Amino acid sequence: MTTISEAQLQANRANAQHSTGPRTEAGKSRSRLNATRHGLTGQFFVLSEEDRHAYDTFEQGMLAGLKPEGTEENQLAVSIAQDHWRINRSRAIEFNSLGIGHGELVDDVNANSPEVQAAIAQAQTWRREPQYFATIALYEHRLNRTIARNKKDLAELQTRRLETERQARREAELLLRQAYRRQEMVDPTTPVQVNGFVYSVPELITSINRAVNLKEAAFYEKYGWKTTLPYPCEDERLHLAA
Repeated sequence: MTTISEAQLQANRANAQHSTGPRTEAGKSRSRLNATRHGLTGQFFVLSEEDRHAYDTFEQGMLAGLKPEGTEENQLAVSIAQDHWRINRSRAIEFNSLGIGHGELVDDVNANSPEVQAAIAQAQTWRREPQYFATIALYEHRLNRTIARNKKDLAELQTRRLETERQARREAELLLRQAYRRQEMVDPTTPVQVNGFVYSVPELITSINRAVNLKEAAFYEKYGWKTTLPYPCEDERLHLAA
């Protein structure tokens, strides 16, 4: 533990009397912290208005890329976004610390150019507190490991969900085809439900007909787009009842 002299202690106390924070209303407004509840996790966060807007924008961009659905996927996606934010913040702290060190040490460095002077001041800052910068590196390493684990878990959840959705849609299309084959009355306003998924009849017909059109297009592409060549398959397109 580093000790200081009585004179230094008194000087610190005197300086503290002058450091009372922002005094104007504009300054107080800029530095004011506001509590906000996260819409997905329900957690409270205390941030300045500027930081809250910056984080919200960052998180929205991350979630748009991760495309989570449901509570569990959203929880993992928010955790990933928050950990990326923490990494960015730790890097900002590192850069700011080097900047502070530069301001404190650069005048004591004799060098033949400003670039060399700045480089030496930066190196001296690191040498003065190497453990501090090592802690930042360790913090980032742990965050990256957590991010990788959460991304893996999220990908597995999304793969299972998408496969379940694909199978449910396939079953819904088959049920609709079967109804048409049996010439049953199909009400276009009554959705088809399979394993908790709901599909509208017009949506399913559009999907089925698109697949039929692609199959037919692939056939004619194979034979050089000879439109006079008869298509050997039965027309499987569906149509809404009049």
